[in-house]
Amino acid sequence: MKPHTALVTGAASGIGAEVARRLVRRGHRVIVVDRTDELAARAAADIGAGSLAVGCDLATEAGTAGLCERIADDWRDLEVLVCNAGAVVLREVADQSAGDLDRQLDVMLRSPMQVIRAAIPVFTERERGHIMATVSLSGICPMPTTAAYSAAKAGLRAFLAALNVELTGTGVHISGIYPTAIDTPMLRQAVSGDGSLEYLNRVRTVDDVADAYERALDRPRLEIYVPYRDGFTARAVQWTPGMIPRTLPLFRLMSRRNRREYLRRITE
Repeated sequence: MKPHTALVTGAASGIGAEVARRLVRRGHRVIVVDRTDELAARAAADIGAGSLAVGCDLATEAGTAGLCERIADDWRDLEVLVCNAGAVVLREVADQSAGDLDRQLDVMLRSPMQVIRAAIPVFTERERGHIMATVSLSGICPMPTTAAYSAAKAGLRAFLAALNVELTGTGVHISGIYPTAIDTPMLRQAVSGDGSLEYLNRVRTVDDVADAYERALDRPRLEIYVPYRDGFTARAVQWTPGMIPRTLPLFRLMSRRNRREYLRRITE
């Protein structure tokens, strides 16, 4: 029997690589998408099992359009779409360039919307499929130095929620995964720079997020939080965002403790 096909963006490392490996173990042929041909080829070789490497810079209009074309024309057997590619610049808005802001919105909002749009007819034609995305608790509970990142994730959350209503009854499932800070190459690069990030809880692992993806595949849900209890805190803050400046000193106290624990962990 021909294996089902899954497509994962940002699959060369971190969350994307682990999710791709889990999908292979579940019997999928995985289309491994990352920023360059070299990164994608290296990831596909590591993942194995007939994985297909596709180099594509989702920060560019041409790269996104090319991937959408192939979804519509070449991969009509697509069953699972995972929008995971990310980009973050941890600086206050006034200290970021226009390009910094645009890249984060392009990679984490504009390109997922376009890629998902291209996949919908493929899924609805067969009355099955699963659209999945790595969102973030930052899209619900924004903190300083993450304004553009949080804006992209909040927009993606709203997009998935509206899409879930539009596709009700079609056989197509929608799932957003909402992790707290996760130990990925992107996070390690961010904390090694001059930016700062508030860690409200202990930094989790890519396995924690991949476990959530598998739970969503087995029992589709619109939103899954990693860890589960953080979803309550984030949504409570969302109701009263004006309170964030007042509670920030407490958040920062917690953050310093969690950052020290994380840095110890990755340097030992």
